Amino acid sequence: MKSTTSPPAGAAATEIWLDTDPGFDDWFAWALLETDPAVKLHGVSVVAGNAPLPLVLSNAQRIHALHGWRTPLWAGADRPLVQKQVTAQDVLGSMGMRTVGAALPEAASALQGGHGVDAMIEGIRAHPRRITLLAIGPLTNVALAFAKAPELPSLLAGLVVMGGSQGAGNTTPVAEFNIYADPEAAAQVFAQAARIPGGARMFGIEVCRQVQGGDVHVGALRAASRDARDRAAIFADHLDGYIDIARRRGRMSAPMYDPTPVAWLAHPEWFSLAPARVDVELTGTYTRGMTVCELRVPRRAAPNAEVALSADGAKVMDWAVELLRSTL
Repeated sequence: MKSTTSPPAGAAATEIWLDTDPGFDDWFAWALLETDPAVKLHGVSVVAGNAPLPLVLSNAQRIHALHGWRTPLWAGADRPLVQKQVTAQDVLGSMGMRTVGAALPEAASALQGGHGVDAMIEGIRAHPRRITLLAIGPLTNVALAFAKAPELPSLLAGLVVMGGSQGAGNTTPVAEFNIYADPEAAAQVFAQAARIPGGARMFGIEVCRQVQGGDVHVGALRAASRDARDRAAIFADHLDGYIDIARRRGRMSAPMYDPTPVAWLAHPEWFSLAPARVDVELTGTYTRGMTVCELRVPRRAAPNAEVALSADGAKVMDWAVELLRSTL
């Protein structure tokens, strides 16, 4: 797939820095960013999350090479700020990347020198109030960047987080994985969110579960394939493998967590959001990692973010699949 990083003539690009922990749904989100002509992707930093850093970094390098993308790629934090590492390998497999057929080819893109946190800081400083930071993994890199460069929140155009929940979790009864994997980092990031001029937005599991991928989407992407080993076939095999996790639990479709905020960046009219105060529980015996979302603002609390409430999932998936079909 050809990387397209320039917007149509006369249009302003949405400028993005991506922080990620690939993961198939991370790959899906990243591919949408690289493909959308209205997006300018400045850089990608990788954080430990779905699997330990060497594994998610290997996934990122092989995805990058498979597509021939040119976006600079950095290694970031290899552990949470405080707690022991938590991964999603029990669900996603040892590499955090299930497939029903072809695996990612071994060819891997080279990494940029230096640390992903420093690269994030330098990229945002070089383009003040132009870059939206899209974080779709644990928030370790973001928290480290905010601590090392305290002015950074004020230099962002916006912060978009895939993580959290307004109620039930998916890792504990109340905690979503990306937040639970580094709650201290998430708490530090949301504590700074009100300083971001363009605001912070949280896409929790409730809204992401309204965006479901199923057999019809796998079939549409397979139809774009000309060879069992081409990019479309490899991508479809991994989408099928991701959905198969849900099939084994009696469901015929799976939520597309990380592509959801990417779709919002492209088509905010398909979503509803509400202002809220988001805090992260750090000490509860049963509630550590919970995102406490107070929607009764400003009466009960000063808002620090917007929380996504609903999405037109069918439109999101139609858009995402068609965008990728045209370029895979």
